[in-house]
This record gives sequence, structure tokens and C-alpha cells, in this order.
Amino acid sequence: MTAIEGRAFLDELQYVPPEVLEELKSREHPPLGPPGILDSKWTLRMIEWPGCTYYVIWLGNGVVGGVLFATHPEKHPEENFWRIFIEPMYQDRGIGQEVFRRIYRTHPDVKRWRLGTPEFNPKTRHFYERMGFTLIGIFDREGVWFRSAEYENMLSHEERLKL
Repeated sequence: MTAIEGRAFLDELQYVPPEVLEELKSREHPPLGPPGILDSKWTLRMIEWPGCTYYVIWLGNGVVGGVLFATHPEKHPEENFWRIFIEPMYQDRGIGQEVFRRIYRTHPDVKRWRLGTPEFNPKTRHFYERMGFTLIGIFDREGVWFRSAEYENMLSHEERLKL
């Protein structure tokens, strides 16, 4: 899972503005993505953490991605996506749309979904907007080298299922 997640994020680097990419390359230890992106121990901790739901995305007999989000049903019916990733060679085939539809069907009580994506990536931003998410702001996040475009989806359950 960590390798697929890493490849998916590294594929996003094609959208980094050239001047930012040059600055990153000049660092002694350039960051590759969000914290834990290439750390299998981090991935395992998230899978085992009781406040987290981790789904594996299968296509045929192979794993092509994953979804990781926080769950806090005891506090409020709201969930925050931490990661959603699909192997680059399987992107743009409708898999992500189907994953969101299944999550929406599986968690009908959720009133607000939130997620972030690199500000520099028009592809993921467009995809999330097609899936009913609205931009709420661009933020600097501690320990992350890129600015995060933060989105939320507050559509009704019925509206989400039509996407």
C-alpha cells in the first residue's frame, strides 16, 4: 500500500511549478510528499489505529489503491479523508468516482466530508470538485512543503449518490 501511495503522489510532482521543483531539488533531503507518504510503519499504524478506516481498492485480483480517513462517531457524524490514492496507471478510468460512491453509500450518516490536496495539482482539484467538494481555502500545513487546497462536501446523501 505504501509503495502505491508513494507512486501516486510522486506522479503528482509533474504539476509542481518549475521554480518550486528546482528549490526542492536543491535541498539536501528534499521532501517527497506529505508526512508518512513512503513510510510503511506509518501506514501500518494508520491501518491499526481505531480512529481510522482504511479501505483497499481492488481491481480484479490486484490492489490498485487505498483510502484512509478518520472516524469519530462518538463525537460527531463527520469524517476527514487523510489519503485517497490510485496507482497512476489506473487513474482516469472511473475508479476514484466509484470509490467515492461506495464510501458515500457505506457512510450515509456523514454530513460533512473534508479533504486536502496539493494546491499545485489541477487534476486532483478538478476531480474533487466533480465529486461534490467545494474549496474552503488554501492553507499552509505544519510539516508539509506544499500549500493544501482544503475542500468539503456538504451535499445531502441523496445528492452525493447522483454524482
